[in-house]
Amino acid sequence: MCAFTVAKPFVLNNNFEIPSIPLILIKIIQTLDDDSGSAKELEQLILHDPALSARILRLANSAFYSLRARVKTISHAISLLGVNLVTSLAIGVSIFDSFSRGGSSEAALISRLWTHSCGVGVLVREIWAGSSRKTKEAEFAFLCGLLHDLGKVVLFRAYPGQYGSIFAIRKSESDPAISSYENQNYGADHSVIGEMLASQWGFPQELVAVIRRHHDPLASDIPMIKAVMLADFMAKELKIGYDGDDGLNEKATELQSKLNISEAEYDRLTTFASRERENIEGFFRIR
Repeated sequence: MCAFTVAKPFVLNNNFEIPSIPLILIKIIQTLDDDSGSAKELEQLILHDPALSARILRLANSAFYSLRARVKTISHAISLLGVNLVTSLAIGVSIFDSFSRGGSSEAALISRLWTHSCGVGVLVREIWAGSSRKTKEAEFAFLCGLLHDLGKVVLFRAYPGQYGSIFAIRKSESDPAISSYENQNYGADHSVIGEMLASQWGFPQELVAVIRRHHDPLASDIPMIKAVMLADFMAKELKIGYDGDDGLNEKATELQSKLNISEAEYDRLTTFASRERENIEGFFRIR
């Protein structure tokens, strides 16, 4: 078993201060639940943050989206990618940038975590888009996959150096999952801590549920949780990024069955992820 020492136990109510959410992010999150939200309103929100605007344009022009025309304005990005996808990108990019500042010693570890999370987001979006569900839900699925391990980046910030040691240790198949180490050393695991932040920040309830319950997907009647964890398994199997665990989800076959994904469709998803690996790995390297 991996051994490490943490100076103080994690006490939820006493020694942990939840990061404040930027005002721009509050407004963008609110658009997730607002069916009447317009492209113009989203454009104006993004334009109020020059750094975010620049990142969205770089992402839109990256190989990840393979757009034929060069995207020069936020309105053009929204028209090509859609309101829902740009909203999800803006939320993901804002959170990533917020939690990546100042942690240079662990930047590589955090980058690997976000790469894994991006891979999960891309795969779960593809799973959702391949079903009969709506396009808007597929873009929301991307966000659920991207943020399902939100609690881990909170721990990176709350315990710089300490949590990185836990995360970085290669764990054998006989070792428990990283959640066990988190509970042992901090009194809570990343799913509980992620739920705290997501709830305080006003995320939609389905997204909060994914963050809180993604490690027990078969106990939930929410299909999105099952889809996220199947995507998580596939990203691990393909070694896209790293999330602090080496073991594969033994429930993957059952999740595949619950989601009515055939072997042929599973193979297609695997091929899709392999083909997109380079784009996924470059997703958060764009500055």
